[in-house]
Amino acid sequence: MILCLGSDVEIARCVAGDLEREFGSVPYCEGQFWRYRNTHWEPIAEDELRRVVHRYDGAKWGENRHKVRLGKGRIDSILSELRAIRSGPDFFAEASVGINCANGFIRFDSGHPMLIPHDPNHRQRHVLAGRWQPGQFADPPRTTLLSRLLHGCFAGDQDAAQKIDVLAEIAGAAALGHTTRLMKPKAVVLLGRTAENGKSQVLDVIRGLLPPSAVASVPPCKFGDEKYVAKLVGKLLNTSDELGSAKAIASDAFKALVTGEPVPARELYKPAIDFRPQAQHVFACNQLPTFHGGMDRGVMRRLLPVVFNRIIPEDERIPHIGDRIAKEEPDLVLGWAVAGASRLIKRGYFPEPQSSKDALAEWAEIADPVLGWIEARVTVILCEDAPRLATKDAYRDFRLWGCIEGYNPNRLPAINTFSQRLEAALKPSGVARKHTGDFRGFAGLKLRPRHHGDGMDEWADAA
Repeated sequence: MILCLGSDVEIARCVAGDLEREFGSVPYCEGQFWRYRNTHWEPIAEDELRRVVHRYDGAKWGENRHKVRLGKGRIDSILSELRAIRSGPDFFAEASVGINCANGFIRFDSGHPMLIPHDPNHRQRHVLAGRWQPGQFADPPRTTLLSRLLHGCFAGDQDAAQKIDVLAEIAGAAALGHTTRLMKPKAVVLLGRTAENGKSQVLDVIRGLLPPSAVASVPPCKFGDEKYVAKLVGKLLNTSDELGSAKAIASDAFKALVTGEPVPARELYKPAIDFRPQAQHVFACNQLPTFHGGMDRGVMRRLLPVVFNRIIPEDERIPHIGDRIAKEEPDLVLGWAVAGASRLIKRGYFPEPQSSKDALAEWAEIADPVLGWIEARVTVILCEDAPRLATKDAYRDFRLWGCIEGYNPNRLPAINTFSQRLEAALKPSGVARKHTGDFRGFAGLKLRPRHHGDGMDEWADAA
């Protein structure tokens, strides 16, 4: 082959042509070069790219037929120029909404699934092992392992059916890569305070629905580290057996990764990139982290706990049932997830079973002493001659209550912060904050009577 200039840019253009002749379109996006292989786009390995460049070692250029001499530095430079030539930063941002499975692409028209052939224009990076056909079971038959797991986990729960449905929608969101497009994106917390409650097996089922290339395992405590964030590029699901600290899930990094805001990432020895995360986050834990100084409402909006109350009896347990379901019933799991995805697309956000709302409210009350104090010590009375509670009296009562409940007095909020949180918490109930004349406080709020033995009198006397 004869080159004109023998420059790195010229060789990069030649390599781009070689790749297109061999694979068709080869975009560069989110730190990788991509090619289409029958069902989905896959990254081209670094060593394979370098071998394509190697072809130009010894190629002649110019009138004097000088030979190109390639070493590591020049090869790196050529690949750098190739990235610029083939750059398509929004290539996967324009991916079709659907589930890419073994026998085709499941498209959702107004939430209704239909199967169509694979196509590179769908811009899918993963293919699920399951096969789907219209009319396939949405609810797993009771004799199946999947049904035994789901109904075994929630047997006796009043909202068992709602929990099973929301798990299907979580699986569907992951398979779609759609969670960050929802009106209310959420990280899911599988919460089971006892052992042998099935949450880890359910997590194995959701993991097993997807190919390994689509799944990451990055705990929230690593969300601020660009090297770990890089592991989420292109992933549909991120799971971890730990939720981490309150600081981790209250961070801006956690919010950005849950809601799909652009974030920076950097793999070791590779250029930094910005990408939009699309992974559904699912965490399993036994205890929820404690927030000192209050749980931000934005944190609460980003979390969906699913509560596992039941200890599964020993005679009902099936060893490694989650892995077995993924391997033995892939079509069934896919059908279950497709039904969940259909409901999710129609609604646009996750449903919240009553037990999830209760768990989140309890967490917030434990996390925020102001909410706990409201629950324990005040009554809302809205009428024409509504009672009034001065801020200073409310705050004095709050500090007494906080000490009795075991809160560190030095970590309780100051009076101004207390007043702001109290106003925000009571606003939906119609209680108004008043600043008139010599009164500063709340109209429509009354302290509950103290009872002998609750400790309030003793603390008040001591104060």
